[in-house]
Amino acid sequence: MGGVQAYRLVRRPAEAVPERLEDPLQGHVVGHTDGPLLVVGGPGTGKTGTLVEAVAARVDEGTDPERILVLTFGRRSATSLRERIEARVASGDGRVVHEPLVRTFPAYAFGLLRRAAAERGEPSPRLLTGPEQEFRVRETLQGSIETGRAHWPDALSRAFPTRAFAGEIRAVLEE
Repeated sequence: MGGVQAYRLVRRPAEAVPERLEDPLQGHVVGHTDGPLLVVGGPGTGKTGTLVEAVAARVDEGTDPERILVLTFGRRSATSLRERIEARVASGDGRVVHEPLVRTFPAYAFGLLRRAAAERGEPSPRLLTGPEQEFRVRETLQGSIETGRAHWPDALSRAFPTRAFAGEIRAVLEE
């Protein structure tokens, strides 16, 4: 009664990392250390696993994981890649290891803009929310029609003022 409970946070067990196929091209990527290297391949060809192994190889060679930057295209892939790298480079003895920075291209770019603004003493840039983006798109589209700068097909005239149309334009601009 009234005893003190203690909690200890532990890293969850790493998921089994599938063995990398011993492919000569994958070995070349993992062993590459001289500057940038573009790796191209279709889905399921092992690009992600090879990247995980390349990061692990750098860490095993003594590179500080905080000096490694991995960029990818989407949030889900960044999360998945971060988890796979963490599982691969986690020490088996339970000690905490720093992890490489895994970001999407837009998140990394936004971080650079925030840092540049801070260095100049300017306010941090702000990302627009989805609804704000749609509002701005609708505002811009409406202004272009009112000034006669845009020539939209007549078939779009009924869709033009809708939120759905603005959402589609926004989606195109995001790509």
